Formats: sequence, structure tokens, C-alpha cells
Amino acid sequence: MNAPEWLRVSEAKRLFGISKPKLYQLIHAGTIRSAALRSPQQVRGTRLISSMSLRTYIEALADAQAKEGRP
Repeated sequence: MNAPEWLRVSEAKRLFGISKPKLYQLIHAGTIRSAALRSPQQVRGTRLISSMSLRTYIEALADAQAKEGRP
């Protein structure tokens, strides 16, 4: 998969098949890297997710499940 280095939440959802609430849960837990593009006065901004950290999370999950003998 040739995903860009940083993805909007909607792109990460589409490319990786992970729901928006789950992505935000992973962000808030510090499991995946993200950055918010906004100026200090703004409340809202554009949230970007590191595709590498998302791939690393999925690979670690797959490895752990394989060790447990789960498909």
C-alpha cells in the first residue's frame, strides 16, 4: 500500500478500515502519532495521522494474534 506519510482521519479510515472513534481512541491513548494543524487561537483544526505509526500498530496486533494462534 502506498499511503502518504500523513493522512487525514477520513483517509486513514478508508485506507485501513478502522472506524473514526477507534482512530481517536488510539490517538488519545498515544498508540498512534497524530498532529493537529491549527493556529493557537483556533479550537478546531485538521487532524493528521502518521500512516507509519498506524501500520506499526496493526503489525504489532497481527504479530500478537499470530503468537496466540489466532487468525
